[in-house]
Amino acid sequence: MHVKSIVFGAVLSALSIAPAFAACTTTIGGVMSLTGSLGVLGQKIAQGAQLGIDDLNAAGGANGCQVKLALLDDQTAPAVGVDAAKKLVDVQRVPAIVGALSSGVSAAILSSVTAPSKVVQISPASTSPTFTQMAAEGKTGGYWFRTTPSDALQGVAMAKVAHDAGYKRVAILYLNNAYGQGLSEQFANAFKGLGGTVTADVVYNPSQPSYRAEVGKAANPAPDALFLIGYPGDGTTIAREWIAAGGPQKFLLPDGLESQDFVNDVGAKYMKDVHGTAAGSAKTPSLATFQKEYQAKFGALPTQAYIPNAYDAVVLVGLAMDEAKAANGTAIRDAIRKVTDPAGEKVYAGRDQLKKAVQLLKQGKTIQYIGASGPLQFDKSGDIDAPMVVWSVNNGKVQPTGMISVGEIRQVHSKSS
Repeated sequence: MHVKSIVFGAVLSALSIAPAFAACTTTIGGVMSLTGSLGVLGQKIAQGAQLGIDDLNAAGGANGCQVKLALLDDQTAPAVGVDAAKKLVDVQRVPAIVGALSSGVSAAILSSVTAPSKVVQISPASTSPTFTQMAAEGKTGGYWFRTTPSDALQGVAMAKVAHDAGYKRVAILYLNNAYGQGLSEQFANAFKGLGGTVTADVVYNPSQPSYRAEVGKAANPAPDALFLIGYPGDGTTIAREWIAAGGPQKFLLPDGLESQDFVNDVGAKYMKDVHGTAAGSAKTPSLATFQKEYQAKFGALPTQAYIPNAYDAVVLVGLAMDEAKAANGTAIRDAIRKVTDPAGEKVYAGRDQLKKAVQLLKQGKTIQYIGASGPLQFDKSGDIDAPMVVWSVNNGKVQPTGMISVGEIRQVHSKSS
């Protein structure tokens, strides 16, 4: 299968004062959805990763070497993603891969490429609980990390959102992959624990010309609202057919559909009663710095998830190489938790702070990188806890409206345990 390749590196003006690098370059791999059903989100997420590369190089690179990002398009397809990862590992010999975005693509890469090859894989967007289970079963080798919380959190947060909105009966339409399956299950358990009823739990396959049959199953018996789990593209088709079939125009939407393009394509006039969730970013100095740098380079930061998470994923790989004084997968794996040590000196996102981090590591000091997406405390499975942002559509625009803390999520989860 053809794989599109884009290589990002820091472009330093001849008039600027460039960092002094050793005569070496370290390539970090990237596998993301630049096309396919997640392409509209993936292109912006890739910009977050690119900004991380630029900041690492401005801070002196990683372990004295300039870093570049070899970014390949997985087309939101597992088979293409595996081919891309194999090229990065077997040909370019990357020690780490940032990606993928789709849980289905990430799981395929993890099981068949990165874990067997002892290459670190750190996803900014794959949220399926499947990865926690894989880690518990010893299938990741500890090489898996993610800078976004599991859907074990998002599903519970969405149940709270639905309950708070007064919905008693919710139908679920979910994509047939690890992401859809895991989020559907977590939501259903938590919503029932809050006294709600799931009227239908209907799976659908990607890339179908029509979803009328699945829509018909989900609409009968009539629910108060539809929880649609998927990505733009297929999600647009389903939402349109749901509306055409007379389904209630009350939608619960997850991170995968937090997209202005999705709202525009469905029609903003139909998207007036939307309750959404996505991974949130704790407000830290890192987030403000990231937003400022992103705007300077790319323009206004869009309202969608996982752009700062991609930045953090790249930065963590770079800092781990500095800590380990090596650029191989096992060394990076073992150093990632060391550069996020709560006992260490706090350092934040941005070029100046990363320069400070590099100097502290050279001095043998312990650091705690506080990311643009928040504190990154990885458990034994490579998971983190993080708040969930609540979003809606106001006057046709996707906008954040609130935040659900980890503590609130755990409180709801206790009712369904």
